[in-house]
Parts: sequence; C-alpha cells; structure tokens
Amino acid sequence: MSDRATAFDRMMNPWAYDADGNLTDSARAREAARTQLNSASASGGGGGGGFSADTNALTTAGNNSDQIHARLNTEGRGADEATAKVSTSLANWSTGKAAAGAAGTWDQCVAALGGTIGQTTQALRATAANYRQNESAVQHDLGN
Repeated sequence: MSDRATAFDRMMNPWAYDADGNLTDSARAREAARTQLNSASASGGGGGGGFSADTNALTTAGNNSDQIHARLNTEGRGADEATAKVSTSLANWSTGKAAAGAAGTWDQCVAALGGTIGQTTQALRATAANYRQNESAVQHDLGN
C-alpha cells in the first residue's frame, strides 16, 4: 500500500483503491501529477529549478473534492432520521437527550467540514484557472 493509503483516505476516495486496498494505476498517476516538481536537471526544468503545474490535475482534484462534498452532504447526514426517532421516543431518558446532543454536534461537524471542502474545491478550480490564464498571457507576451 502507498503512504497515502490511510483508512480515512480509503473511506473518502474509495474509487482510488482496488479490492486489496492498493491505489489503482489511475490514482497513482493522478497523485504523481499533483506532486510533480521539475528539478534543475530534469527535461524542461529550465536549469534553474523550475516549477510546473498540471492544471488538469488541479481540475481533477477540484472535481474529486466536489464529489466528496456532495457525498458528505448526503451520506454524512444518513443517521439523522434514526437519531431523531431515538431522541424523540426516549425524550424523558438521558439516552434520548444524549442522542439529540450527539446529533447536533455531528451536524455542526458535518457543516464545518462541508464548508472547508467547498472552499478547497473552489480554491483548486481557481488555481487551475489562474495557471491557465497566466500561461496564456506568458505565451502571448513571448509571441508564441
């Protein structure tokens, strides 16, 4: 398994893993594209330790983040109805009150995580667009 293969990552990105829990070839390729930095000696590295950004990888990461966000808003609230039934039917018991409190805390956590994931999605998409725009401007300015 890769270093990335944490239980949380497998839960949040099940499409990236095969039945044995290993990253798929496609997921490994996307991960390599996301983290690639050109070295000074690498082809196209510019001799000065250049940097390259894969805008397609950024866009893909933004799309994956958006999918996680959508799943969080549905699957992350999957126990709401059952918990509401427990807290209502056991309202006079400490178990019912604890269930209601736990549900409220859970909903706050899901909302906070959803906000963070939404911001990450937008940042990834904006970064990809900015790189594309800047690359286009540089190519125009250089007359290419």
